[in-house]
Amino acid sequence: MQNAVNERGVRFLLHFTQASNLSSIFQHGILPITDLQSRRMLYSWNDVYRLDGCHNASCFSIEVPNYKMFYKYRKANPHLDWVVLGIKKEILWEKDCAFCVENAASISVTQTPLESRKGVQAFRRLYDEFPNKPTRMALNLHPVVPTNPQAEVLVFGSVEPSYIFSVCFEDAILRDKYKQFVPNTVNVEVQKWLYGPRHDYEYWR
Repeated sequence: MQNAVNERGVRFLLHFTQASNLSSIFQHGILPITDLQSRRMLYSWNDVYRLDGCHNASCFSIEVPNYKMFYKYRKANPHLDWVVLGIKKEILWEKDCAFCVENAASISVTQTPLESRKGVQAFRRLYDEFPNKPTRMALNLHPVVPTNPQAEVLVFGSVEPSYIFSVCFEDAILRDKYKQFVPNTVNVEVQKWLYGPRHDYEYWR
């Protein structure tokens, strides 16, 4: 898996969450719903329903956020503050991961056995041409970016704070509001592009 990830050129993963979770995340890590509930921890959640059925996993994206979901949650909760976490690529071979070629809650993904969504071949399928869509070349996709903008990586179990190398905000006001919750060893940045759609969004409406 490490070879496959490096051959593809993956540099990092992303995980978006409500900024109010930062303090807990840097204390306990990114925890799946089952862990949060078993520990009786307070948390702010994005997806109440989690139709992917994997309550023991957290969702990540490779290099570009799942802008469709991110936009949906922000639109539904305009009063909330958000943050995008940069996650080290080592998670892909050091943790138990499942690779979903589109939204993890989609019927085509949920009907695919979990074990067949794991391993090197499952990772490589993220970059296959997508049915009834223009080719990757026509979409002008960088080699590192999965074909479907809603492709997801499910990471099972906890993700320790040591995997987080960057905390990215949409603007300087939010950065300054929450930087106190971020350790000095982690980058705090303004990266507005993470809060917009992918360049080929018109083909995925």
